[in-house]
Amino acid sequence: MKLIVERTHLLAALKAVGHLADRKAAILAVQNIRLRTQGDTLFVAATNLDAYAEAEIPAEVERQGCVAFAADVLQRMVQNFAEGAQVRVDVGETTATIRAGRSRYQPPVLQGDDFPAIFETRGEPARFTLMPEEVLRLFSLIKPAAAKGMKDRPYLEGVYLHASDDEAMLWGVAGSGYVLLAADIPLPEGAAGLPKRIDPTEDDPRQQARGVMVPLESVDHLLRMGGSGIEIETDANVLCARTPPGGAVKVSYATRLIENRYPPYERVVPPLHGPRITVEAGAFVAAVRRLADMAGDDDRAVAIEWGEEGDLSLWLDDHAAGTYGEETLEIGEREGVARVGIKSGFIMKAVEAVGRGRLEIWCAGEKAATRFRNLDDPELIAVASPRVLTRRPHHGPVFETEDAA
Repeated sequence: MKLIVERTHLLAALKAVGHLADRKAAILAVQNIRLRTQGDTLFVAATNLDAYAEAEIPAEVERQGCVAFAADVLQRMVQNFAEGAQVRVDVGETTATIRAGRSRYQPPVLQGDDFPAIFETRGEPARFTLMPEEVLRLFSLIKPAAAKGMKDRPYLEGVYLHASDDEAMLWGVAGSGYVLLAADIPLPEGAAGLPKRIDPTEDDPRQQARGVMVPLESVDHLLRMGGSGIEIETDANVLCARTPPGGAVKVSYATRLIENRYPPYERVVPPLHGPRITVEAGAFVAAVRRLADMAGDDDRAVAIEWGEEGDLSLWLDDHAAGTYGEETLEIGEREGVARVGIKSGFIMKAVEAVGRGRLEIWCAGEKAATRFRNLDDPELIAVASPRVLTRRPHHGPVFETEDAA
């Protein structure tokens, strides 16, 4: 293989795919990045065996070929070449000569013919396009709620995409069992064909799982690709994404999907009735953050309490440290009285997702989940689970250590 390629294009391609390569991996293919030519196009690819990324860039190809470089070596080399330089690659049997300006290197190479092929969908996959703002809403907005490191519930370690029952909206859902975030967009053309996972044990079709579950690592990659929108093709097992045509660097990405059935999350979303208040979201977040900073721990529960009149009271009692803090906020609208305890970290994830503006808080009781809603974007769902609150006489509020059932 012999070619000339712009350093800017090659570096962009390496950044687009290189994060999948792992030099500490036991499998050789995962340690390397493959360069393959076809006509006047250079294909740069990497895989971790669960996902595969490939970037296409223009090149002046003198001799076709396919070769694999150590990922970290190639990325560092190109990163340090002068900006605007042309990179010349001439591959021999065991080494390649790479020149850029006055720089000349000879890294070892391997034959790339045995590199794994990109995953492909089968049957009749759903095909649809997401615009940049839709990518952010479906993935970036709700990703903080996804579980991490839950080996007993791997289906929570990602984002669940599904069409609504009336096929009018496309929903993205993420939850950890403690926080649930869900956002919707109008159903893109073609997304109604998302696979349906039928559970024969469920008699009610409304409770049968449908849609696909995208792993968190793949969510991060889709967000990197989504700056100009992405074209998605997916069946029940594989999701493929491509950047739209027109750019100098075209990226394709394929990932295996989480194959478990996603829980019927609608069951844990509290209905919109019962005690509620409205407050200014920015002031609410700032108050919760100050209380969490005082405790030095996002796992400490913050009490949200309001009565028939007066301000909203947010308080935190670190009984072990003998520290008590309270914040009060002006209430806009008010219905009923309520008190609930929620970990400050859960509150932050929920409220930061719904955004700034007028925040509506629905509280069904001390042992029920609390729903947060932005009145300017009422369809966005944010739910946080409670912690039990008790008050001991003469000792102020005290938090029990166990989560509420």
